[in-house]
Amino acid sequence: MWSRLTRGGDGLPREKVDAIVRLIDQYLSEEAVRRNLQSDKQTIHPRDLPPEKREALITEIFEILKDNKR
Repeated sequence: MWSRLTRGGDGLPREKVDAIVRLIDQYLSEEAVRRNLQSDKQTIHPRDLPPEKREALITEIFEILKDNKR
């Protein structure tokens, strides 16, 4: 999986991938708490986020991707 994200070393730096994964996890965890989901079988997918949260997540991901410091 890692080689797919980094395209064998030519792709995204590991720090950016890690930051994006943490950000997505944060959004999905917050939504799961909001919906009172308690089981691993009750999962949230990014498409299940409300439209405004989904747009905010996408905006933050693009900020991470264009930030040269991360």
